[in-house]
Amino acid sequence: MPLDIKLFGYYPGANCTSCQNFEGCGGKAHLWDFQSIKAKLIERYGDRVRVSLVDVFTDEVKKFPPVVEYIRTYGLRIPILMLEDEIISCGGEASDNAVFEIVDYALAEMAKEAAVAGH
Repeated sequence: MPLDIKLFGYYPGANCTSCQNFEGCGGKAHLWDFQSIKAKLIERYGDRVRVSLVDVFTDEVKKFPPVVEYIRTYGLRIPILMLEDEIISCGGEASDNAVFEIVDYALAEMAKEAAVAGH
């Protein structure tokens, strides 16, 4: 079973570039995040992961009450990394390298559990 990875952030759509504030609002940076992190995770881990990107400015985020509560409590520190429905990291702590390190560890733990269950 693949590791479920959800990244909550601001993922502007293709039409977002038409806004006059695109350069200053963070849209440009987050559009790059959207295009790169999911692809990097899939390239690195293949079918061992299932990656979803959830835009915190859409109704989809309401399906994840722990994330909504986290944002209310700690503010909008994105991206928010969730593994198997547990918030693991957020903001600058959720850089590409940090995400890879966390996913590497989680996959290693899953492999250990599978090996123990197989004996």
